[in-house]
Amino acid sequence: RDFLADVLAEVGLKPLMPQGTYFMMADISHLGFPDDVAFCRYLTREVGVTAIPPSAFYSDPADGAKLVRFAFCKTRSVLEEGARRLMKLK
Repeated sequence: RDFLADVLAEVGLKPLMPQGTYFMMADISHLGFPDDVAFCRYLTREVGVTAIPPSAFYSDPADGAKLVRFAFCKTRSVLEEGARRLMKLK
């Protein structure tokens, strides 16, 4: 959890620390993308890391449109490779 939070902060995302799950949300409102789906598509295509657009989980999708969700229930080597790729956002 702490490793992912540090990486997300380093690349300019604003991580929201989870209290009891292996998912971490990050605020993307300052990045200029129209919504979470657009950012997640960009992240997958251009950076090679996939995040989940959480707006689909909200009764009002606009409530989640400036957030993205990452899973950190991965091996350390997978997290490190993801971190290396995320550095492209800097």
